[in-house]
Amino acid sequence: MAALELRFIGTGNAFAPGGLCWNGFLANGVHLFEAPPQALMALNALGVDPNAIETVVLSHHHGDHFLGLPFLLLHWKYRGRTRPVRIVGPAETEAVARQVAARTYPGLFDSPVPIEWLTIRPGERLSVAGLAVEAVEVLHDRKLNVNLGFACELGRHRFGYTGDSALCEGVLDLARRSPLLVSECASVDNETDLHMNLLADIPRLRAAMPEGGQLLLTHLGEGVAETAGAGVEVARDFGRYLFNA
Repeated sequence: MAALELRFIGTGNAFAPGGLCWNGFLANGVHLFEAPPQALMALNALGVDPNAIETVVLSHHHGDHFLGLPFLLLHWKYRGRTRPVRIVGPAETEAVARQVAARTYPGLFDSPVPIEWLTIRPGERLSVAGLAVEAVEVLHDRKLNVNLGFACELGRHRFGYTGDSALCEGVLDLARRSPLLVSECASVDNETDLHMNLLADIPRLRAAMPEGGQLLLTHLGEGVAETAGAGVEVARDFGRYLFNA
């Protein structure tokens, strides 16, 4: 079985601590999870053709997860993309993108590139370009319409992604059924109802995972990478990770 490849275009939380890029990653080179502000720059730095992206999966509408989307749309419009692209996200994703574009790049949507906007709600499952995703509601910013994590299948590989979330039943559900879990970890020990921390929450998350499961931390706060102990893998900006199980 071919390995699952994850390449991180960034691993930082909204505050970009220590100069980290904002969180986002590519699965097998064509499925982009999150569209952080530096997404286009990071893809170019990694030598990944932005026109090769098949799918963009968005967990919620905070700027550190979303504001790279206009630059991707700009590239696709003016740099020769002809194939359709699918953008998967919570309700109102297209409306938010159009509002941002109207004030920053007027005419951005006057494009021949076919964009398929796919709304996904908690409990729903859809398949696009070989990637299957099931949306799981997680606990984050209640001022947003919804915050999602995802249970994913790509080829024979299963993995979960928490999006941004405090420890909650949705996150624990993802942990229980994910041989590989990409999890946010926004601080070492801050206790909030928005995010998870390394010392109190990550051990509980790890304990919920299947035996032998792999946990990879991203959306990092200051000091997380330096404090993480043995058995906890912390993603790096522009890092490449292969998973065979």
